[in-house]
Amino acid sequence: MVEKEKKDPCFEDVQKWIKGLSDGTYGHQIETSTMRGIQLLKAQKGFLLCNMIIHTGLLDESGNWHVSAIATLVDMIGSAAPYTVNQCHHVTLDLNISYYTMAKVQEEVEIEAKVVGKKDDLTSVIVEVRKKQNAELVALGKLWMAVSTKNPKYQPSEL
Repeated sequence: MVEKEKKDPCFEDVQKWIKGLSDGTYGHQIETSTMRGIQLLKAQKGFLLCNMIIHTGLLDESGNWHVSAIATLVDMIGSAAPYTVNQCHHVTLDLNISYYTMAKVQEEVEIEAKVVGKKDDLTSVIVEVRKKQNAELVALGKLWMAVSTKNPKYQPSEL
């Protein structure tokens, strides 16, 4: 059961989307394999907390959690956090990830995403990935997100 701040349809949407990615109902193969088994534990305005056990499909040739799988996870969860603020879909404009330690198969990790700033249609999000056993930082992602819309203000170039 997800702990929610209050009855709000955007939390239901985020929960449904993350569950759909986790069980393969939504998304492309890269997203669903990366998010397989993820659980949303807490959803508040501008904040998400998830839990996941690293499975064999996420490993590199050395048996570590593949950095590309971590990057995909950070981007996916990072894009869901702003949705809890304004119920708009967001796209990543800038993604910066620092990797601190390796994680192995069957290790449990917590993923925390929080909106840390907002200016006009831009939102800044921080995503921390930590080992659940000892809270050791695995990766830290910093994202700038923009509202994805078909508003006339955002018309594509005609070039």
